[in-house]
Amino acid sequence: MSIIRLSLAAVAVAGAAALTGCQTTVTAAPPAEPPAAASTTQKPPATAAPTSVPARTERCTLDRLTTSLGRTTGEAGQRHTAVVWTNTSTSDCVMDGFGGVDLQGPEDPMGSTYSLPRTTTTPESFPLAPGHAAHTTITWLPPQDGPGWTPTAMLVTPPNETRSARLDWPGGAVLRQDGATHPGTYIGPVSPGAEG
Repeated sequence: MSIIRLSLAAVAVAGAAALTGCQTTVTAAPPAEPPAAASTTQKPPATAAPTSVPARTERCTLDRLTTSLGRTTGEAGQRHTAVVWTNTSTSDCVMDGFGGVDLQGPEDPMGSTYSLPRTTTTPESFPLAPGHAAHTTITWLPPQDGPGWTPTAMLVTPPNETRSARLDWPGGAVLRQDGATHPGTYIGPVSPGAEG
C-alpha cells in the first residue's frame, strides 16, 4: 500500500515539475509596436459636392423654334415629308417624344381636318443646340384610286407643346384613313438632324 502511495506521490511531483517547467518556458508576447504613422493618419474627407445644381434644360417650345418644310421623297406608294424644327434661341433645349400634325383641307364626309396618328417607334430624348435642327417625318399615302382628299395646309406642333405653327401642304392628294387600325399615313417621333 505504501509503495502505491509513493509512486503516486512521485508522479504528482514529476507532473508539478513538468508544469513548472512549462510555465517557465512560456514567455509573454512582446508588446505590439505602435503602427506606422501612415496607417494611423485618417484620409481627409472627400470634397463635398457643389451645392449649386445647374438649371434644368427646358423643353423646345414654339417660342424657341422656327418651323419649315424639308424634302418630300418617294414616288410610288407611301411618301415622306419632313417638318424641320430649328432652335433659334441662345441656349440648348430638349426635344422628346412626338409632335402633332393636323392636315387641313376642304370639307368632306370625314371633316376638314385629318389628325395624323403616331407610329409605335419609341422616341428618343436629345438636346437641341442653338442653330441646330430636328425633324418630324410625315409618312402619307396617296389615293390608290380616285382623286382622294388634297390638304391645303397643316398645323404642326412640337412635342409637349400646345401651340402650333401653320405650314403649306407640299404634297398632293392623301388617302384619308381616319380611325383605321393600320393606316398608311402617320407621323414618326422627333429625331435629330434636318432630315432623316
